[in-house]
Amino acid sequence: MLIKKYIIEEKHCNADGSVKLSALQLFMQECAGEDFNNYGTTGDEMRKNGMAFVITRVSMDIFREIRLGDKVEVFTAHDHSEGVSLIREFVITSQNGYCCRATTVWIVLNLNTRRILRPNAIENYPPTLNLFKEQVESEKRIFAKDEVTFLAGEVLITSEYIDENGHVNNTYYQDFVAKAVSERYSDKKINHVQISYVHEAFEGATLALSGIFEESKARIKALNGDDCCFEAVVSFTEKDNG
Repeated sequence: MLIKKYIIEEKHCNADGSVKLSALQLFMQECAGEDFNNYGTTGDEMRKNGMAFVITRVSMDIFREIRLGDKVEVFTAHDHSEGVSLIREFVITSQNGYCCRATTVWIVLNLNTRRILRPNAIENYPPTLNLFKEQVESEKRIFAKDEVTFLAGEVLITSEYIDENGHVNNTYYQDFVAKAVSERYSDKKINHVQISYVHEAFEGATLALSGIFEESKARIKALNGDDCCFEAVVSFTEKDNG
């Protein structure tokens, strides 16, 4: 497990000074990488062996707003495995208290064959801690087959979104989801978000964002041609007065 501290800077924030969800997920990504590095499992070593970690789902509950200038502490641990999936947990606090809890699900991918490997394919495997009795709630199926959705914008994938594995860095999907809901829910704040990753996206693609929008919940998906790139659920509460 690992604990790391951050100070929220302007680059981490929306125009109103609230932290971007993509920034929180970037912190989580960095902490997960450092935790595996501590056991000798570096990204460079995995790529040399033709492997990479790929996230398949992130579910995040947000209890307290994080803003510009806040000092946050991110705790992470590899909690347990379920079949081929690695379950990693996160807790984020600030000087104001408990802010966020997240559950992420990862797989180990063979970069040459694109096949999923079992966790024991990693030479230096972190210990299973089983610290959390429950995971953050997530939906196994976000959209029903052929469910009608409404257009919510497009995103052109440029080089700035691409990571060292050659596809879109998963942290940016949080920004794509925020883009799809920002206008409709400008009077509310997000208290839960889940993103389920379906297909990778690469430079040059255009993702069509569409969704179903209810009073306090939105379901969003991104299509790359006929392929679904991701599906997401976002829940909202009323903003605090003042």
